[in-house]
Amino acid sequence: MNKVKITSKGQITIPKNIREKLEIKEGMYLSADIEEGNLVLKPLPENMDKIKLIDYAYRESRDSVGLLKVREMAAGFNLNMAKQVRKIREEE
Repeated sequence: MNKVKITSKGQITIPKNIREKLEIKEGMYLSADIEEGNLVLKPLPENMDKIKLIDYAYRESRDSVGLLKVREMAAGFNLNMAKQVRKIREEE
């Protein structure tokens, strides 16, 4: 059994043999969950930026009315985008 001490800031050091076995490198992220009263740490994939972006988009869109509702709402608007685009191009 590997012993892990928690610092005053709540930080822990994962023993070297475990880091090597799981190929955990400096700067990597781990997920932390509680399962059946146990702390479970799992390495996250290296493409963390993409995962963060997808997670952010999902969280921010939960309160959204949704694309179909926006299309329904916009259907009643009198928008002529082609005219707007031509006007912008002429001004450039």
